[in-house]
Amino acid sequence: MGTEANIFSTASETEPNGERPGRADASETMPAAGGRPLVGIVPTHLPGEASLRLPDRYNHAVIAAGGTPLVLPIVDEHSVYEALFPLLDAFILTGGQDIDPARYNETVQPGGTLEQTLSEFTPAREELEACVLRYAHAFDVPLLGICRGMQVINVFFGGSLFVDLEQQHPLPTCALDGVAPDETLDLLERQPIEHWQKKAYEVATHFVDVAPTSKLGRLLKADRMPVNSMHHQGVRTVAPRFEPVAYATDGLVEAIECPRYRFMMGVQWHPEFFAGDKSMGRLFAALINEAQAYRAERLEKAGTTPSRAAIEATNTWKSPENPWPDAVFGEYI
Repeated sequence: MGTEANIFSTASETEPNGERPGRADASETMPAAGGRPLVGIVPTHLPGEASLRLPDRYNHAVIAAGGTPLVLPIVDEHSVYEALFPLLDAFILTGGQDIDPARYNETVQPGGTLEQTLSEFTPAREELEACVLRYAHAFDVPLLGICRGMQVINVFFGGSLFVDLEQQHPLPTCALDGVAPDETLDLLERQPIEHWQKKAYEVATHFVDVAPTSKLGRLLKADRMPVNSMHHQGVRTVAPRFEPVAYATDGLVEAIECPRYRFMMGVQWHPEFFAGDKSMGRLFAALINEAQAYRAERLEKAGTTPSRAAIEATNTWKSPENPWPDAVFGEYI
């Protein structure tokens, strides 16, 4: 059994070496000199209400890690993004509604049981996310995907999803083999994983096993983490060149990353509930530190920001009338 980070620990609980388990110290939560990097956050789009929604916890997680959050607009005029993106130092793709299965070549029978599980689709948000991912790929901008955000990364670069886990990924009973009973396990209650948990989202309800040699494993300093869970879809086929780096104990992929980039990572759980000085503080600290490094490199270059010509040369902005191409998005890598 490897190192475990305990999000239930209080400030007084420490490891034998005197360090808090799985938490970030001050040097890990604040960026280097040069000011707070600017992080563009994609919000949830509510088409029926013509409005955007973003829980405060995303902003608080970025601020606690030393960054400045900026909620991105969802608009049809992509010149707005051409003006905004060169000012940003990192991106966060957040949770929200389901991605249209057509994006990953999945046919859903109208009126069938799979279709009945789907939420409304948000094509305008999907186009913004595509723009963000094209830009992050072209200029190696740090990017973190959370829940739906991880799924968007996977789909964009050529992976696929389970449309509905209950129907397509049977969930076996998980005994959490090899883990001795303790206070944490009492809270997690040895039971099958509920990927859409009934408990409050501030409560961790299952474990994920993290590859210790992965970027995620190194920055969390743990190979097993308790996490929350609020999704009915998940990664089926991992996108080319991306690596699965965390699994739920029922075998579902819970995190992916691509070594090609300085920081391109997605997690299926919602770490913003456990940010700040809690177990996921290191995750947001790592994003902000990478954003700080990216910002420093960008400002050292002539002109300080990529030119509009450079953006247009590497990106083909899409509109709802001109959706994502049929090509495998791995071609963008």
